[in-house]
Amino acid sequence: MSELTRSRTATLPDRITFATPIPGFEDEREFTVSALDAHGVLYALRSAKTPGLRFVVAAPGRFFPDYAPLLDASDVSALGVRDDDEVLLLVIVTVTNGINDATANLLAPIVIAADRGTALQLVLADADLPLRAPLLGQAG
Repeated sequence: MSELTRSRTATLPDRITFATPIPGFEDEREFTVSALDAHGVLYALRSAKTPGLRFVVAAPGRFFPDYAPLLDASDVSALGVRDDDEVLLLVIVTVTNGINDATANLLAPIVIAADRGTALQLVLADADLPLRAPLLGQAG
């Protein structure tokens, strides 16, 4: 099996369709993507079906420069990915009281086939990756 890494050249699409739904949100597949800041660090995934359903997500490189999970081609085959230049990663950010206590889910990134606008949330097998990594404690 080949391994895929995150893209350095693909651009985040404005709209994505989940090939498989985010666990716990089986009826939600269509989301729009919009930047939450001018630097392209934080984004909002807003459901096209359910107003008010939103996930805050981040491109992990800014906060976790060493984060480079290995993705197996069979795990992302539902996206129709041909090579790693097509794949982008986002991590879901949980903000409870404010950005100072925000955490990121590094165990289950959202993998996006940028040119197709399709995505899936992949739960990785690496037990060392945290479900709640402090976001600002890692910012560079």
